[in-house]
Amino acid sequence: MTAGRVAGLLLGGALLLPACLLSQEDHIIQPLPPAANQPPRILESLLRPPSRFVTVRNGLDCPNLAFSAAVSDPDVGDALIYNFYVDPDLFPAFVKQAPIAPSGQADRADPATYEVSFATPGPLQQPGEHVVEVLVSDGALVNRDPQPRKVTLLDGGTLLEPTYAVTYAWTVTAVAGPCQ
Repeated sequence: MTAGRVAGLLLGGALLLPACLLSQEDHIIQPLPPAANQPPRILESLLRPPSRFVTVRNGLDCPNLAFSAAVSDPDVGDALIYNFYVDPDLFPAFVKQAPIAPSGQADRADPATYEVSFATPGPLQQPGEHVVEVLVSDGALVNRDPQPRKVTLLDGGTLLEPTYAVTYAWTVTAVAGPCQ
């Protein structure tokens, strides 16, 4: 075999070999599966009252005590639910429950809010220490436990996806006496 013939065979092989490595079939790109649920969070820098420890007078003439927790959820389409509890170890039922609608943004426009009026009877009128807790969930709750939700997969099957809940608590010391 001559050197020219060997060079020609090597050159021909070099040209044909990559053709064997290229896919010979058309592949249709499938859409990505839905993203996994991510937990919401409470934006602690925007809490009202800003301190975890609050002291108030409980007289009938005292101003209302307002609690507010700004929330965020990277799943911008998730509706959030919040519950406020007062002394949840003694009274497990919530004192307020409300939804926070999706806003198209991770940081929601509406915070979780609860207002205590000292002009009407309630647990914070009792002198002593109390706990006010907010619980924010991105799914249904049963006895404070987030319930998984059913997600439809691309192939028509279903999957139980976890939901999440986050909490924040204030310690409120109610002191007997009027405010003026």
